[in-house]
Amino acid sequence: MARNSVSQRITQGIKSDLPVTKWLPEYDRSWLRTDIVSGLTVSAAVIPGGLAYASLAGLPPQTGLYAALMGALTYVFFASSRQVIVGPTSPLAVLLLTEVGPIAAGSAMGYISLVTTTTIMVGIICVLAWIFRLGDLVNFISGSVLTGFASGAGLYIISTQLGKLFGISGSSGTFFQRVGFIITHLNEAQSTTVAVGLVSIVLLLLGKRFLPRAPTALLVVLLSIVVSSILNLQARGVTIVGQIQSGLPPVTVPLLPSIGVIESLVPVALALFILSYVQGIGAVQTFARRNNYRADPDQELLADGAANVGAGLFGGFVVGGSMSRSALNDSMDGKSQLVSAVIVGVLVLVLLFLTGLFTTLPDATLGAVVTVAVLGIIDVNGMQRLRSISRSEFFIALAALFGVLALGMLWGVFIGVFLSLAIAISRASNPKKEVLARIPGSDQFVSREQHSEAVEEPGVLVYRVDAGLFYANTNSVQDDLLERIDERGTPVDLIVFDLSSSPMVDLASVEMFEDLHRTLEPREIDLRLAGVNEQVLEMFKAASLDETLGEIHEEETAASIIDNWRRKCKKT
Repeated sequence: MARNSVSQRITQGIKSDLPVTKWLPEYDRSWLRTDIVSGLTVSAAVIPGGLAYASLAGLPPQTGLYAALMGALTYVFFASSRQVIVGPTSPLAVLLLTEVGPIAAGSAMGYISLVTTTTIMVGIICVLAWIFRLGDLVNFISGSVLTGFASGAGLYIISTQLGKLFGISGSSGTFFQRVGFIITHLNEAQSTTVAVGLVSIVLLLLGKRFLPRAPTALLVVLLSIVVSSILNLQARGVTIVGQIQSGLPPVTVPLLPSIGVIESLVPVALALFILSYVQGIGAVQTFARRNNYRADPDQELLADGAANVGAGLFGGFVVGGSMSRSALNDSMDGKSQLVSAVIVGVLVLVLLFLTGLFTTLPDATLGAVVTVAVLGIIDVNGMQRLRSISRSEFFIALAALFGVLALGMLWGVFIGVFLSLAIAISRASNPKKEVLARIPGSDQFVSREQHSEAVEEPGVLVYRVDAGLFYANTNSVQDDLLERIDERGTPVDLIVFDLSSSPMVDLASVEMFEDLHRTLEPREIDLRLAGVNEQVLEMFKAASLDETLGEIHEEETAASIIDNWRRKCKKT
């Protein structure tokens, strides 16, 4: 019996941590055709994307295919999402280039080794976050901050591709430095390269506009390869990809860097972890809602961790959930992670037999692929919406945007996190507070400001805070309540503190009520608590607050408290 119990727990644990053991045996065979078609279609986007993002990261082109292959392969086993496609993305690639590159001090081999180390570090951070169940921490990242950061990241990434599109080398630094460099060196622009880049961008945009489900990026890449080969564009000054190593990804165990180098890599790995998880979980939640199932944020941490460790150990670089490739998968009606398995199969075939096909691919075309891909994350409509709805949210988004442009991706990530925490702390410490009034002829109390028909009870002030009460906001709540009592035009004999919107309290809130009682008692003002849930009531009784304020009943309404109080007053 005990053995069966242990066996069941082990089986449940495996199914929980390895979702593939649950969904694969239950796989609906009617999905097979759509999953295969979707896998082939998404592969057509993954291949040019992998090459482009490797170029963006300053790495050999095959590493992008390795990252896409190993990211997808490991994600299949651990993912709770059915539609999300994991692989290299432009923000992750450019963050690697701009932050790990300088640490490598110009050594190409040293850079590749540090990228491998950083990727594995990102995977380890993901697994640690999974162990401590930190999946919900992403909820603290403000939507306005994400809008601004994504837009800034898109503009910054485009600035990194201008050199490829104009055939000008040597640009580096922040967005403004890169753009300034290109402007001041336009006389060095290579006309054939500009033509290749411009035509590629136009074709990609036309395909995106008129053939959204077609593998436009792959078609443009293949067309540019044909044109490059026929016209010998390399002889005309156009930089090409060159030889791509064929074969499956080798096991890559990086040399352990010095403690000083590891210390330099830690903030980069943290930023990559945050960026990877935030963009990935956004896609996970979007497609889970769209397809009516629940995804597990904590499980996604484990899946991302496995994907990055796998990518790092097999010659790739940092991966994360891709919104664009996941959206393509969803539009093709992909039903399960079997789609990722199909992508793995296609990538294996490409690496074994087709890498030579991409040798004459112009760098300008890869720059065009990246540029058009990131146009989608520059959220102009989102910024305009913020401006029309909330000026403060708009300026927060602008701060995140200009943080990326002025300081780079790494500091942009940390500025975004700082702004999000500042917003959360500000809102928690200054929650919405309001006086309630009674709807005539009913026991319902509503916001006095929002309901002009509601009437305040004579001699009574009903007060509500739309947030949990804890150490960060009790002082502001207490000050606000006492201020409202003093500003009231008529005497107040009873305060009803409605806790129906405060499901959580801590010791500081108990002390606040005790302090309020001491302040109000000499003024002959009674204090009563309404809308107290079971958990809060248990804490109040454990702290003996009922002995100070009198009886506290679970879920007692403001109307009931007022009516009982008036009856007692009449008796006395």
